[in-house]
Amino acid sequence: MNLIHFYRQQFLELISQFEPNWEENRNYRFGFRWNSYANSSFKEIFQMTQFPDEPLYLVYTIELPEKYKRTNIGEVVKNVSSSYELSLYLFSDKILLTSCVSIESLQQTTLGYVNQARGEIVDLVFSAIQM
Repeated sequence: MNLIHFYRQQFLELISQFEPNWEENRNYRFGFRWNSYANSSFKEIFQMTQFPDEPLYLVYTIELPEKYKRTNIGEVVKNVSSSYELSLYLFSDKILLTSCVSIESLQQTTLGYVNQARGEIVDLVFSAIQM
């Protein structure tokens, strides 16, 4: 079993116990990807991606509706300090906030990473709304 399959199996076991709302996207071609619609305000995405000669990366994403463009979320993301690589992507109808970590820097389980990244991103969203 290679590394990406080990972490996929770990994630599957953890979500079956603690967050069964994740659905695997079997059409994702660059590793593994799951979607969650448990929160009615936003969509969550978690993916494990590995390219040849690159380490395995875990990426957690929250998809926010267009109305968040009227906040200062870009400034908040730009000025925050995180142990993960944070990115913001603007589209015409949505905003994607992503948190990425190399498996080489991972210090918890896959679901532990998702929960920590979720917490950081949700804090950013609330900070932008309050300002």
